[in-house]
Amino acid sequence: MKHSKFKFILFLILGFSISAIADNSLPYSQRMAQSQMTRSGAMISWDYPNGLFVESILQVYNKYGGSNYYNYALNYAKVSVNASTGKINSGYGFTAYTLDNINPGMFLMQIYNTEKSAQYKIALDTLRKQIQKQPRTNYSSTGGFWHKYSYPHQMWLDGLYMGARFYAAYEKAFNNGAAYDDVVNQFVLIHSKTYDPAYQLNYHAWSALPTDANSFWANQTDPFKGCSKEFWARGLGWYAAALVDVLEILPENYSRRQELVDILNQVTAGIKRWQDPVSGCWYQLLRYDNTLTSNGKANYIEASASSMFTYALLKAIRLGLISKTDYLPVATKAYQGLIDNFISEDSKGNLSLNRICKSAGLGPASNLTRDGSINYYLNGSDAGQIVSNDLKGVGPFIMASVEYEILQSTSTNLISAKNIMNDFQIIHVNNTIKIQSKFNSLSDIVMYNSMGQEKSHWHGQQLSEISIQTSDYKQGLYLLQINGLLLRKILI
Repeated sequence: MKHSKFKFILFLILGFSISAIADNSLPYSQRMAQSQMTRSGAMISWDYPNGLFVESILQVYNKYGGSNYYNYALNYAKVSVNASTGKINSGYGFTAYTLDNINPGMFLMQIYNTEKSAQYKIALDTLRKQIQKQPRTNYSSTGGFWHKYSYPHQMWLDGLYMGARFYAAYEKAFNNGAAYDDVVNQFVLIHSKTYDPAYQLNYHAWSALPTDANSFWANQTDPFKGCSKEFWARGLGWYAAALVDVLEILPENYSRRQELVDILNQVTAGIKRWQDPVSGCWYQLLRYDNTLTSNGKANYIEASASSMFTYALLKAIRLGLISKTDYLPVATKAYQGLIDNFISEDSKGNLSLNRICKSAGLGPASNLTRDGSINYYLNGSDAGQIVSNDLKGVGPFIMASVEYEILQSTSTNLISAKNIMNDFQIIHVNNTIKIQSKFNSLSDIVMYNSMGQEKSHWHGQQLSEISIQTSDYKQGLYLLQINGLLLRKILI
């Protein structure tokens, strides 16, 4: 009973449970990056999953260094872009006007900034020209970008990730932010059409012309005329990540920045609301749990969306865009959920990410099965497939891991040499926690892990200083109890 009571107190203090990387191993971001690089081999085709994955590899490189990571991305750039002409090779078609084709421009932007090779600037300019020519809703210069030419009049949440991030990054790098307003307008328009305040969620897509044959999936009447019928998790994951990434790009003094901050806070409130309280993850169809079934298949927690939400929350906290107090427990519980529910390891130590929705979309008229129904998202020929190591999940998992690892290093630095009360001081350096007392009053020191299990316990005569070695501890959050009273969180 006493142990159960302490667990309850521990839960209240920590607000979440968390574990981390196995002893003497690389962090999860690097382990997954290396595992997938081995699985995928050299990237060849210009497409958004490849671009997403290589962008995540560069995020690992930006934090940890390592020529293997940078060279992997550079080799993809070399294969994708003709060295003589700057033409984008296999997989790209300008007149297909698909926003998906824009997404690899994000990784290429960093390669160009490092290499300064002319062919990469030509390729980036090509993507910017596509944006300039991209069809828009209502055929208006202020309209929203069509997701693809084959999906006329339609905006999908996915498209904000695919196109708006690059658009903002290009404008910042080369045009002094001249088109920032147009970037913001894309978010404002789709949010005004797809956000449902009753559920605090955004519908997957919106058609400005719901009577078009390709928009057969759209609501034909108000409310939410033109919207698809369900809240697909990965669609909202793309959208949340896009908001955070674009806000990182926009200058602090940009006059319309707050509009996106406000939208982000609405979106994250919904993400928090619909987090599964048991797993810490999110369901394929967000407003239902696993009691929802269709043709014998149950709704399920899904890895790619859960990774995207975790990434967006952790990064938004780091950038000061959402409340750390409100969302850090949500984000850290989510990251723990990713590890517990989706990660497996083979006999060679390679990691896999499991339970990923293979793909999902709406229409076109030639494919009436993609109707945005519950049955489609659970049983569709594409959406109904649950796979492992799809890059649409692996990339966001790596990005979420990098953000979590940034949080770990930042939190550890904040804890070091910080006064905790008038009587005690904790100094945390490398693998040693040193506890000092001004009044020779140290008599009982206990370290608990995040599950309330005792890791170490010292009891003896009153001393002024005690040292605890933590080299054999798993990385994660622990609770330090001093003299039976003082409780202090320690991140190792």
